[in-house]
Formats: sequence, structure tokens, C-alpha cells
Amino acid sequence: VFRLMSRKSMALSERIEVLSRRTIRDKLLCYFAIQAGRCGGCFTIPFSLSTLADYISADRSAMMREMRKMREEDLISTEGRSVTLL
Repeated sequence: VFRLMSRKSMALSERIEVLSRRTIRDKLLCYFAIQAGRCGGCFTIPFSLSTLADYISADRSAMMREMRKMREEDLISTEGRSVTLL
């Protein structure tokens, strides 16, 4: 029971950390940094891109536009739901 509450608390604090960022880019970079820290530089987003947009409280099309800009600036590399921080 304690382990379950601990995991839930960690998940909520991570979400608060992501949502406290101001821009979509900052929210994405924060989320990606958390995931990369957990799994290494390359990871798979555990849910759909639409759900990711909901998770960071952003419009899906705006989030996808920002991810495209980040790819063009060589900040990230993506293939489907797999993301690599560069």
C-alpha cells in the first residue's frame, strides 16, 4: 500500500513539475527530461500523442508543431512514439 501511494505521489509531483512550465516547448522538454532520466536518452511515450497533449494541457496541433520545430532544431529525434533527446 505504501509503495502504491509513493508511486502515485511521485507521478503527481512530476505532473505538477511539467504543468508549472509556461510554454509548450518547456513542458515537452521537462516531460522528456523526466522520461529520459528514468530510461536513458531514448524512451517511448507510454500513451498516445493526443493523451500527451492532454497531459501537458496543450492543443494537440500546437504540440505537434512545437515538436516539429524541436526536431528541426536537432533538440529531439522522434519515430512514432519513440523519442530521443539529442
